[in-house]
Amino acid sequence: MWLVIFKMARRQLFASPTTVALTLAGVAVGVAVFIFTVAMMDGLVAYFSQRILRISPTLTVVPASEQTLQRAVRPTKSRHTVVVLTNPAPPDQRPTIRGGVAMIPTLEKLPGVEGVAPAVSTAAVMAFGTISESATLLGLDPRRERDVTDLYRLVVEGSWQSLEGKNNAVLLGYKLAERLGVQVGDRVLATGESGASKDLEVVGILAVGLGSWDEATAVVPYAVAQGLAGWNGDEVSELRLRTSLQNLEALRQTVQSVTERKVERWEETNRPALQLFRTIGLTTYLLTAFVLVVAGLGISNKLATVILNKERDIAILRAYGFSRGAVRALFLIQGWLLGVFGALLGCFLAFLVITYFRAHPIRFAPRERAVLAYTELYLANEPSYYVFVAVVAMAIAVVASLLAVRRAARVLPVEVLRGEA
Repeated sequence: MWLVIFKMARRQLFASPTTVALTLAGVAVGVAVFIFTVAMMDGLVAYFSQRILRISPTLTVVPASEQTLQRAVRPTKSRHTVVVLTNPAPPDQRPTIRGGVAMIPTLEKLPGVEGVAPAVSTAAVMAFGTISESATLLGLDPRRERDVTDLYRLVVEGSWQSLEGKNNAVLLGYKLAERLGVQVGDRVLATGESGASKDLEVVGILAVGLGSWDEATAVVPYAVAQGLAGWNGDEVSELRLRTSLQNLEALRQTVQSVTERKVERWEETNRPALQLFRTIGLTTYLLTAFVLVVAGLGISNKLATVILNKERDIAILRAYGFSRGAVRALFLIQGWLLGVFGALLGCFLAFLVITYFRAHPIRFAPRERAVLAYTELYLANEPSYYVFVAVVAMAIAVVASLLAVRRAARVLPVEVLRGEA
């Protein structure tokens, strides 16, 4: 019985090849566009993730202690509740890691750790002549930082080495330098949170491609940042680690137990930027999904037209003993076949397009000095894209078919055949 229904469905489906071809084309284009969009947005996240890793440590030890204030409430049958307070917060709430520099040798010996560098971040005002600009003063150990990030490769004027050899040197983000009107060799006055000031020589210009760096960051030796912030020599804002990306979570737990401080993975440190890309991607997916919905409406319209033209045949089938379910299955199979062939064709088309653009990517003119800017169409290509979108397309095809076959199931053979007589 079901084999007969399947053969009838296939014969009816291909009885009008032009209409079928147009419906298949609609489904295929919708599937291909959706897959291409997913590949493009995932590629965008992957592209920027790779570049963020160039300037961001894989693990960051931050001041928040793991032994924070805990509150344990033990319910009892009495009216009283016992509240136990442990590890009270210290009176000095300065957000620093005390003894952070002394932890570096221990961390360097951990398996999987490729480099460790201290960092001091503090607010400052940079002044050149009559021009003053607020900035984030980032104190680094230039030699150790080379083992953690590629910031030293992003100096477009001057040199990173000059930062290593002087205790009054500063590297400025290129937009901050433009606002101050300074060039390499000029001297600026930096005033820190403690009110202390220091005369600094501009030894280089950084162009990272991220607004937070280019517009407001000044890099100095970390001892200079400590002095301007009014911190002791053993205090740092964070410890920056370069590690293997494999078993990153296990390594994070190890570093956390050694330092007794909170340790953030690079995804957590850069969550705002990555979340922005994912939000854009989700919005794009929702908009692109409407292409598949339109393709599903095309299937529904195709089946509705067939059913309208096949009412006499449906009545004859019912008269021969075909149940409502069998008639419904006849057209559901047609819609399912349209979804399957359209999805397969769309997957193949998407594979060809993605393969071509991965081999011959579209190049964009890079923004001036934007080292980490999006300069080419970077496409991800995972089998899961094709499976997921194909399943969604077939599901939409089945739903569209269900909407159309309701009319077929309501056909009464007596009324149709009597009208034909």
